[in-house]
Amino acid sequence: MGVSPNRRGRHTLPQTTQRQCHAVPVKAARWPLVLAALIGAALTGGCASVQRTGPSSSPSTTAATTNPIVPSQRAVTAPVSVSGSNSSPPLEEVSCTSVVVCVAVGAFGFGTPGHEVAALSTDGGAHWAVSRPPEGVTHLDALTCASPDSCLAVGDNLVGNSTVGVAVSTIDAGRTWKTVSTLPKGVGELKGISCPTPTLCMVVGSSTNQGRGITLTTDASGSQWHALSLPYGETLPSLVACTSARTCLVEGAKEAVAGEPSSGEDLSILTTVNGGTSWTPSVPPSEALPGWPQYRGLTCPAATRCLLVGDATPGDGTPSGVTAASADDGVTWTAVPPPSGTMFLNAIACPTALSCVVVGGGIEARGGSTQDILTSSDGGHTWTPRSVPAPVTGLSAVSCPTALACVAVGFGPSNANVPGVQPVVAVTDDGGASWAMPG
Repeated sequence: MGVSPNRRGRHTLPQTTQRQCHAVPVKAARWPLVLAALIGAALTGGCASVQRTGPSSSPSTTAATTNPIVPSQRAVTAPVSVSGSNSSPPLEEVSCTSVVVCVAVGAFGFGTPGHEVAALSTDGGAHWAVSRPPEGVTHLDALTCASPDSCLAVGDNLVGNSTVGVAVSTIDAGRTWKTVSTLPKGVGELKGISCPTPTLCMVVGSSTNQGRGITLTTDASGSQWHALSLPYGETLPSLVACTSARTCLVEGAKEAVAGEPSSGEDLSILTTVNGGTSWTPSVPPSEALPGWPQYRGLTCPAATRCLLVGDATPGDGTPSGVTAASADDGVTWTAVPPPSGTMFLNAIACPTALSCVVVGGGIEARGGSTQDILTSSDGGHTWTPRSVPAPVTGLSAVSCPTALACVAVGFGPSNANVPGVQPVVAVTDDGGASWAMPG
């Protein structure tokens, strides 16, 4: 069984640092969903209403009863809203522990000091109850739920002109949250999280010490933290996936010349087979790419097979989706060309060793938008493009509790009645072949 996918947490916020590839021209920083950072999130919200089919389970919370109908018949209205407020946040991350129970996080105040919100659905994305994490939490980059009730989200708080790492946890499926007060000192940003067991999670990010990369382990509630060492020169590990308590894979950036920040940055992929006591550099894809790769999603659907998805943008500003696969636990990688026309790939979920779903889309540098959903039935060896329901602008995260049922979250454009960014929730009950969304 594969591990839960992990996202970089960069899907809807503008990138604040730019990678400089050694011997590759520096390109301007660009974020696929930069529109969200520019126009904010102020809209009138209701609640989503959609009927799901597919396997059922018995979650720890009570699910709404619905009559199964096919995806094309599902009736959907506007998505989540905050109680006592007439606005709704775009959702950035989602984790579903069953076909009915999903937890998501999003944010108000894009591009400025704002606050996070958390949303809970107990009917597979049909309706969402929204709460707020503790006051002062300004941005959460990654979310995982190790059990139906226990979830941990990590990110950073803006303090003056600096960031300080933050973690929040819930033990009641997202109804209430508390700030984790046991984070080690010197944590600047936390970008990725993976929990191979209910009692162990690995978290990656950077320190306040000149942006040096850090790796931490904790339990699913974030009550105890232990710092691990990374190779010298690692600057910002952003994605992590663990297939066991000892076997993990980390992707991010490193200094092109270790110890020389001015040398720029190169892609870094590291593996460990001893729980992070030591790390081994991987061999990245050797195939020529149209630009510097920005990997945004990582998962390992089988014991030795791992997948990366993202995009690359050349000097002319036209992005191209990129995917890469490893058959040896991330030691070596091969580029897997996605379907022609694919631009932004933001997140990946593989509920089985063979079934995978990738979601993406966003705003390119020239102002145009693109939408992408891909599925694979052979473990990422080949990909099939799927229709994206209008009016999605970008999907930033996806969670698939079964091979058939997936929930994706993101944002859509403003409309004549509601200015600003619309949050969107798209669902599928047939493995990603067709999707319905709040409209």
